[in-house]
Amino acid sequence: MNALYIGIIILLIIVVFFLYLRKKRLEKSYQNLKSELLKILNLNIKNPLDDFLLLQLNTYIKNLEEKYKFEKYRRRNVFSILDTLSEGVILVSFHQSDTIRIDFANLTAINIFTTEDFVGRSLTEVMDNHNLIDLAIKSFKSDEDMEEEIPFYYPEKRYFKCKIKSINIENYRVIILTDITKERNLEDLRKEFLTIMSHEMRTPLSIINGYLETILSEENLSEDIYILLKKIEEETSRLTRMFNDLLDIARMEKNIAEEKKFSSFNLSKTIKKAYDFFKIVAEKTKIEFNSEISDNIYIYGNEDRLLQAVYNLLDNAFKFTSLKEAGEKTVWLRLYRENEDVILEIEDTGIGIPSKELKKIFNMFYRVDKSRTRQVPGLGLGLYIVKTILEMHNARIILDSEENSGSLFRIIIPFRSQITNLNDERMVR
Repeated sequence: MNALYIGIIILLIIVVFFLYLRKKRLEKSYQNLKSELLKILNLNIKNPLDDFLLLQLNTYIKNLEEKYKFEKYRRRNVFSILDTLSEGVILVSFHQSDTIRIDFANLTAINIFTTEDFVGRSLTEVMDNHNLIDLAIKSFKSDEDMEEEIPFYYPEKRYFKCKIKSINIENYRVIILTDITKERNLEDLRKEFLTIMSHEMRTPLSIINGYLETILSEENLSEDIYILLKKIEEETSRLTRMFNDLLDIARMEKNIAEEKKFSSFNLSKTIKKAYDFFKIVAEKTKIEFNSEISDNIYIYGNEDRLLQAVYNLLDNAFKFTSLKEAGEKTVWLRLYRENEDVILEIEDTGIGIPSKELKKIFNMFYRVDKSRTRQVPGLGLGLYIVKTILEMHNARIILDSEENSGSLFRIIIPFRSQITNLNDERMVR
């Protein structure tokens, strides 16, 4: 036991001795720092005020060291979080001669760089994609956020949704890259499937229709058989219209350049043509049809496609107004100029659209509440076609509708877009 006590005492003496030495080293270090500061600041160590100032300075330096350690730790955590994101994040700054330099990039972004040595280098040096570089320069020069889908070919072909957003630091932007390759591939497969299916189905449907016409022309056909065959004819006609719509969509999405061969035309005459056609429909369905069409409104676009969009909207207006059991049944068609915009309105007093459906109404194959619209033929392609045509013309459509209170479709064609399209066409010629 005595040996144990003696060992503990010796160990304590050694610990105290080392603590004493450490204290002396710290005091010596402090004295050295103090001496150096005295020389630099020309202070007198014997002066209590100067000694107090030194003490305050030493405390301030220690606080700075603690803050530096904290910020370094926080910065490391932020970078670790950014590196775990599936989106690519790049911090860039704008310099003279249209040079965009990289200050930071997370691991996802580094994977599409051509080199790992990227800090302080320009986007051109580390990335083989001029579309993104041009978009970034445009964002800096216009001082606006930008967004665009851009294909990348290194290290493999992929599609990214590229967003360039401003931050609270002048001449800095954040580039966010979201990989949408799977979505694009699925969309391409969907379009290809619909196109092939539409082409393949048109031939057998045409043959079926031909045989039906031949059989229906027989004189000795019983009434029961005639009714059944007539029903088959209606359904095959409906399928034919559907496949024609699908082929129409495929043509518009694939042949964008062909569809954008615009020309100047009198939109007022085009809308009056639609009014004359649906005036006959209004008389048959006993729906009041009113028009307010300003004369000589010329725009630059694809007349056939815009007429198709108007026909689709008017067709819906009459179909859903005819479903109304009681009350006013009216459809309005308006065309006028408002400041520098061309406004086309189609309004009805039909059954309307529930508010929860408004955001989805322009999606392909989407139909409002099937239980309410099962009497109306169609597969939800009409409004998708309208949206596609209007996007080609840089136009937008606003829908205002309430259930059982009718609908108002308002198309806005900006005047400036007509000038832009005109300039583009002249360049092509």
